[in-house]
Amino acid sequence: MTFARRTLRPAAFMFLLLMLVFSLNAAATASSVDPVNVTIQVSPDKLAAPGEVAVSLTVSNASNDDMIAPVTLYGPDGGVVASFGDGGSYLLRAGEALPWEGTWNVTQEQLEAGSLTFEARYHLEDETGALAEVSRQASVPIEYQGERVNLSVKRTIEPPVVRSGGQATVNYELRNTGTVQLSDIRVQENISKNAKTVKSLAPGDSATVTFTSRIGNADLKSNATITYKAAGESKTQSVKIDDETIAVAKPNLKFELSSTADAVNVGEKATLVITFTNEGNVSYSNVSVSDAKVGELLSGISIPAGETVREEKQFILSEPVTFKATATLPDNTGETKKLTSNELRIGVYDPEKQLLLTLNLTADQDTVSHVPADVRFHLVVTNNSNIRAEKIAITHGKTAIYTIASLEPGASMTLDRDARIPQAGQFRFTATLMDSLNNEVKFESNTIHIAYAQNTPAPTTVPVVTVAPPDLVTSSPVDPLLTQGRDVLRYVLLGLMGVFGAALVLFAVSSLVRLNRYRKSKAAYDHLDLAERRDYTEPLDEDFADGEGEEAEPEAEEPQSDDSEIKPAKIEFLPHEKLLRSAAEDAAKAPAQEDMPSVDTQGGYRVTRANAVEKPTETQEEAESASPRHRRAARRMDEE
Repeated sequence: MTFARRTLRPAAFMFLLLMLVFSLNAAATASSVDPVNVTIQVSPDKLAAPGEVAVSLTVSNASNDDMIAPVTLYGPDGGVVASFGDGGSYLLRAGEALPWEGTWNVTQEQLEAGSLTFEARYHLEDETGALAEVSRQASVPIEYQGERVNLSVKRTIEPPVVRSGGQATVNYELRNTGTVQLSDIRVQENISKNAKTVKSLAPGDSATVTFTSRIGNADLKSNATITYKAAGESKTQSVKIDDETIAVAKPNLKFELSSTADAVNVGEKATLVITFTNEGNVSYSNVSVSDAKVGELLSGISIPAGETVREEKQFILSEPVTFKATATLPDNTGETKKLTSNELRIGVYDPEKQLLLTLNLTADQDTVSHVPADVRFHLVVTNNSNIRAEKIAITHGKTAIYTIASLEPGASMTLDRDARIPQAGQFRFTATLMDSLNNEVKFESNTIHIAYAQNTPAPTTVPVVTVAPPDLVTSSPVDPLLTQGRDVLRYVLLGLMGVFGAALVLFAVSSLVRLNRYRKSKAAYDHLDLAERRDYTEPLDEDFADGEGEEAEPEAEEPQSDDSEIKPAKIEFLPHEKLLRSAAEDAAKAPAQEDMPSVDTQGGYRVTRANAVEKPTETQEEAESASPRHRRAARRMDEE
């Protein structure tokens, strides 16, 4: 029982998994099938002229699922049929069909096309579940029974490329595809001065007109104008044929044979490569290639203009073969040409007769210290093949070294050559000879390198110089007391120089100070230039008369602003002038006295006092303006 359960559970799981996969595949298959069908009928289905027809159309959903998006109906003119469903769209349920009936005006173009086509557009889910737009068309034929005038024209040019001096032919096939007979059909081609005409052409009939022209070294241009009339009408209709170039042939074809190997062993395959390089404007078709000895190599090849064609042919060779092929080339100018290839030889070797030489090269030195230099080369040539090697030419580049007449199998020959090399570098020798197939074969030696290096100069021996012994001079003894005295004098001199320098500095500083004070004194007040001597009859004070009193200090003037008004200066007198002035005023008031003496020779005046005259009293302003020195002088005079 347990075993049955263990067995049935995995089987049931696998069954459910398979059912799920099949259901998903079925759903994907169902979703990928288009469920919409459209059927259509018109009445009438034959018209002689453009007109109205009745249309009966049905759109149905053939699946068992509702549409995921509505279906929209479009008419033959590309517009939405608004009377279908709801404004032109309808969502179809499962198995539902929606009919539509209406009328449609058939145009001349639709009549000539011979059918009416309606289209239904809708959306379906793709296999990934994304919405994709799908359309389904429904067409109904309409036969045109009225008159239709139409001429179709087809032009062909033969050949498409014309060789210089050849003839170009242009054919026009005229076919009446209308319902009425055409007349007076006239074709004017550009390559000809004369037009070609066709009198009449019944419906369904055709006619061909041909123009020819000889071409020179320049291309021709073909174009045409075709005019015609419908039977019984005077109106002329026309058809324009566009330009087409008729080119002058310029062939340029190259034919070459090559092989993947110059020689093969007996019984091996040799591959022959045939290459056509077409650089011209002429095309070739049905080309065949053959060889005089081997026979046909290729056939049915096409070589378009401007392209390269490469073909291969394999052979099993037992002996050497020389190929020289000939190609037969029909081209599109109407001519067939032949072209011969190059000659190609493929050798066949017998392994027992294959040559094999080895060359071992050495030199007596691998560096040279100067160029040109003489070097001896040692070359050993060994024949490792099974046949004798003959006429072995040993060369170095283009210089012939030696020719070995013959060398038996397994034999060696040694060549020693002294050569003067112009410069350092690489050197290699070559052995050249002909094999059993008369093919030239070459064998190279190993490459040796000879470098250039300058010789290191031998060290120079420096001679030992014997230095002469120095002359010894003995100085006389010096008195120590004299030396001590000189030292003391030196120190004293240095001290005196220091004192002199300090005095010089102090003198300069004091001079600057006095000069500065003098400048300040000059700028601060004015100085009075006094006479050397003052001669008064009775001096006020001996000290003052002798000049021993204190000097009066001048009062600083009050600064005035530039914009103040200028007032008359107040005249101030010195104390003695004030006294003299007061005495003069008193004398004027007193009785007349004797006249004042005249000025003495010293420029002063003699002053006398009268006892009757009282001392004038100073005003407060004069007392304040007087200096202390003057006030003392005034007090002394009062006391006297």
